[in-house]
Amino acid sequence: MELKKKKKSDFSAISINRITAGRYREFSKKISKSHTLTLELMMDFFEGANISPKNKYLMNHMGFEHRLNKRFDYIEELLRRMEKEQLRPTHDKLKKFFEYAENEERDRKESLEFEKRMFEQSLKKDRITQYDNYMLKENWKKERNKVLKLLNKAKLEKPRFGKAYFKLDIEQSDLESLKETLNKKL
Repeated sequence: MELKKKKKSDFSAISINRITAGRYREFSKKISKSHTLTLELMMDFFEGANISPKNKYLMNHMGFEHRLNKRFDYIEELLRRMEKEQLRPTHDKLKKFFEYAENEERDRKESLEFEKRMFEQSLKKDRITQYDNYMLKENWKKERNKVLKLLNKAKLEKPRFGKAYFKLDIEQSDLESLKETLNKKL
C-alpha cells in the first residue's frame, strides 16, 4: 500500500505569470521529464552551492565578473586591431629588409665566385687572362679617379700681366704622398 501512496503524490497549484510559466516549461523540457523534477534539481543546486539571488555580494561578484569579461573582450579587439594596423606594416617592412639583405648576400657571393674564376684563370701565365684584364681595368679606373680629383683642384689664374696659368690648390703633405705613390709604382 505504501507503494501506491508514493506513486500517487499530492499536487499543489502555484500561480505564475503566463510568460514565466511558458519559459519554465521550455526550460523544464531541456532538463528533465517532469516540471517537479526540474524544480527540485534547481532548488538542490541553489541550496547545495549556497547561492541566493538576493545575496548582494554574489550579485556584485557576478556583475564585476561580467564587466571584467567585457574589458577582456575590448582588450582582445584592441590587440587584433593593433595587429592589423600597426604590426602588419612593420612585419612587411622587416620582410622587405631581410629580402634585400638576402639579395645583397647573393650578389656578393656571385661577385666572389666571379673573382675566384678570374683569379684561377690568371694563374695560367701563358697569356693575358680575363682576370688580368679585369684587374688592369680596375686599377686604371682607380688611377683615373685620382687624376680627376687632382685636376678638379686646379684653378685658372689670370694675372694682370703675363700669361694665364693653372694653380693646384693642394696641401704639401698630399703632394708628398702623391709623389711617393708614383715613385713606388715605377
